[in-house]
Amino acid sequence: MENKEKRKRTIIIFSIISIVMNILLSILKIIVGTLVNAQAIVLDGINGVSDVVSSFLTIIGSIVVEKKPDRDHPMGYGRIEYVFSTLITIMIIYIGGKSMIQAIGDVIKPDIPPHYTVTAIILMITSMVCKLVFGIVMRNKGKKIDSVSMIMTGSDSLSDAMVSAAILISIIIYRATGVDIESYLCIIIAFMIMYTGYTMIKECLTKLLGTRADPQFKKKIMDTLMKEDEVLNVFNLVIHNYGEDIYIGSVDIEVDDRMTADRITMLSRRLIKKTEELGLTLTSVGISATNVRSKRAAKIYDDIIETVRHYKDIKRAQSFSIDFKDKIMSFYIVQDFGDMNRDEQRQKLLAELQEKYPDMTIDIYSAIDM
Repeated sequence: MENKEKRKRTIIIFSIISIVMNILLSILKIIVGTLVNAQAIVLDGINGVSDVVSSFLTIIGSIVVEKKPDRDHPMGYGRIEYVFSTLITIMIIYIGGKSMIQAIGDVIKPDIPPHYTVTAIILMITSMVCKLVFGIVMRNKGKKIDSVSMIMTGSDSLSDAMVSAAILISIIIYRATGVDIESYLCIIIAFMIMYTGYTMIKECLTKLLGTRADPQFKKKIMDTLMKEDEVLNVFNLVIHNYGEDIYIGSVDIEVDDRMTADRITMLSRRLIKKTEELGLTLTSVGISATNVRSKRAAKIYDDIIETVRHYKDIKRAQSFSIDFKDKIMSFYIVQDFGDMNRDEQRQKLLAELQEKYPDMTIDIYSAIDM
């Protein structure tokens, strides 16, 4: 709870700093840009206004995220941060598109050339430095506390610094040669704004759709589960993200078939408690066992393992069970989730084993390695 409060406080503080900085810079840019007839500076100021709005949305998002789960949203409101980030990026793309249209119009029908002053130069240098420093700090802090909105706001600030640098270069070229490239520069700036928005919205939508769990986080969970002596194998670990640092999932484990129900119950509860300490809430722990007590069963299982080794897309076979009386045997195969031929491989393996053991009903279950 303390970490969540600290995270929210950090987001709000940085967002307020961003709001104050962008309001001041935007007002100055719009005024100075208008006075010196520099459309690029005015456009940069208008882009700063969007940063103010995005910071407000970031603050609102960080507050809503803390709302407690309810009947309609049992997993909480963690993903609302991605929604607000998406709104921010849509606004950025809109401003970029509108600026692009205006810049193209200025190229087709040139306006009165600008008359850059020392004040304009000082303003753009100040803007570039402020945006650069703030962008680096904001993005790094966002990565540290896993805040998508902070990372995106920081990235946007770095893009703004590049825009300010480009305007400075155009001012230097104009004052040195008299060549006005402002309209063309505005097109480039507008394109950069739109591209930044595109990359940001792509990241937001990916988060909303759901992504594969972080490999390092997953490995940490798997290693923790495997440290229990009674756990023989871990598979089907599924992790769902419901906002930053809100992870809910399920897992299947393989145990000795001689374990009693009470020992399995205590084991499951230990695993749930240990994963909670790592930040994952397990909603269920599935149990399966391998039965190779007889030599005949062990021989068949060894044959299955050897057969599976010839399938490069199947990682291993596990959780083997056989009933000689009813002539039924079943087991799991672990496959890569990215393999598009999973079902084909499983059917091929089933056909091969069915040929070896025609009297047996064989069930092969697929355990997905996500």
